[in-house]
Amino acid sequence: MDALQSTSQGYGAWGAPVLKFTLTYDGSLPPSANKPKNLEKWEIRKAIDPQLRDLWASHPALRAFEIEGRYFPKRGGASLRQEHHSNHPSAPEWMPTDSASTIDLCGPIEKHGGWFRPLVRESCAIHCGLKITFLRKERPGKVYQGGDIDGRIKTLLDALTMPQHVEQVVEKNSQDEAIYCLLEEDSLVSGLQVESERLLTGSDHTADFVRLIIEVDVRVRQAMIYNQSFLG
Repeated sequence: MDALQSTSQGYGAWGAPVLKFTLTYDGSLPPSANKPKNLEKWEIRKAIDPQLRDLWASHPALRAFEIEGRYFPKRGGASLRQEHHSNHPSAPEWMPTDSASTIDLCGPIEKHGGWFRPLVRESCAIHCGLKITFLRKERPGKVYQGGDIDGRIKTLLDALTMPQHVEQVVEKNSQDEAIYCLLEEDSLVSGLQVESERLLTGSDHTADFVRLIIEVDVRVRQAMIYNQSFLG
């Protein structure tokens, strides 16, 4: 077993705990090398999309945030209205204190003609750590090859992030068809741990086939009233 670790400073190892969940991926994961791999990253992004849709639809904190907490005024602040838990209340409701324009904290974002809905984004003042179990077909004793695994992790991180450049948007879509992705920008990954293992299967796969278990640990960078719904 081999491991790569990297963490940012300023939050202990990870920061204050917020939201944890696990994503999985089975399929092709080529190294980034000197080619952009835009199509391959697009296919990985689409494979992750249904899992994040399920998370948004089922996780209580995200459901509350999407229904009642997603709009926050740019100026003037807001107050919280919430019933006692014994009364089986609905999600908390943020009441703007003035009529200033608001920020949509979890809505779709347009990028070069494509629409994407990242979970971890700058407007919410959150970031995340990733722990990746990286299973791949290799001969015994050949599990870790530095340049190869580094390039493939780079491909994965790009695929977990909404596209940043026009050539990375392989297909245009509408706002209602926004692709759910993990990250607005890869700079929002504040911790990374990778454990590489040999993949044992009863069937043949291509050389770049992998099975990934991606544990996501979302953290608050700066505690604000609009991101406290994630806490606990």
